Amino acid sequence: MTRAKKGAQRDTGTEAMLKPVLEAVAAQSGIKKDMVEDIVIGNVLQSGAGSTNARMAGFLAGYPETACVQGINRLCSSGL
Repeated sequence: MTRAKKGAQRDTGTEAMLKPVLEAVAAQSGIKKDMVEDIVIGNVLQSGAGSTNARMAGFLAGYPETACVQGINRLCSSGL
């Protein structure tokens, strides 16, 4: 964790941080990425509910283009 807009992650894109998370989910669960139909990402205060960044992260992590991605922006700590 770093400080918002001031810490070590300030220039790191959301998709770059989310990619290893999505890769770890597939690895730890043992599910094949091509079997995934839906990806839901929670976030706080991102434009467009973060859907574009979440979609890009899914592609970067190797999920198929047929997997639907939803970004849920709840404007509170539920995005954590």
